[in-house]
Amino acid sequence: MLEGMKPPVKETAFCKVQFTAEQLSEADREILLSAADDTDWTGKALSRALKERGIFISDTTLLRHRQRHCQCG
Repeated sequence: MLEGMKPPVKETAFCKVQFTAEQLSEADREILLSAADDTDWTGKALSRALKERGIFISDTTLLRHRQRHCQCG
């Protein structure tokens, strides 16, 4: 029954933090990338602050980016 089972192929492999940053103005890009690397921001607090401004990046994604376990790393 389970023969041939394979994990799904990702259509795109990118870092959502970097992808989102590229969509912003230069000033906002710098703010986002600086905040993403600033450990004074918890992942949840930064995710919440971004969400309030219409940018949806989860705390888990921010953590992966900080640890360079994303495509940026």
